[in-house]
Amino acid sequence: MDFGSIIRESFAYTKEGVFSRADRWLKLILAVIPLGILMNGYSMRIYRNSHPAPEVDQWGTLFIDGLKLTIVGILYAIPILVLWCIVYSRMLIAFMNGDISHIHSAMSGWTPNIFLLVLLYIVEIIVGILAPIAYIRFARAGKFSEAFNFTAIIRTIGTIGWINYIIALILVSLIIGIPVAVVFGVLMALGILTGSFLGAIIAGVILLLVFSPLLVVFQARYMTQVYNVAESTPATSV
Repeated sequence: MDFGSIIRESFAYTKEGVFSRADRWLKLILAVIPLGILMNGYSMRIYRNSHPAPEVDQWGTLFIDGLKLTIVGILYAIPILVLWCIVYSRMLIAFMNGDISHIHSAMSGWTPNIFLLVLLYIVEIIVGILAPIAYIRFARAGKFSEAFNFTAIIRTIGTIGWINYIIALILVSLIIGIPVAVVFGVLMALGILTGSFLGAIIAGVILLLVFSPLLVVFQARYMTQVYNVAESTPATSV
């Protein structure tokens, strides 16, 4: 797999489709506001291998597609949420009771169940590996069943090559995660130094709102190209 080519093409796709199109960028910012549902609908168009970047139109279709993809994401997140609630049950109970002293007590006296904590991390990793392929399969087939066709999902990853696929996931996580972490880290540091922590949070939210379309489009195009490797590769490779 030519990671360099995939990254360069994804950057070019995002630059030409969003960064260089102020009108489309503004529409995508608006698409992020309603819980990202409309943005998910736009990602569905990219997952269907739309090239160049599709127009932001037919908002009703965007909403329906985005809602469907959101439901798939929620279903994938359920095992993680259940385990998370079990692992952090004491703090959750204290929080729901609304007693700050109980929350502090629960946190200070909390000893994690190592088995459940490790299981939580394992499930998170499994979901993180399977979900991107599930989203693209769902987008292209238009059937909820294809998002949970684990045999086909695993076969697709095998065709891409497990090592290649995991490297691809790590790379896209770093490309998106490092700049976001740096920007928020700088904003938080400035907030602490200036005593305007709330202002730093608000600035971070605004920046995330403005630049999230670029991040989402880049990620969607990147994973679409990774998925396309399976369609062009006749046999499993690594």
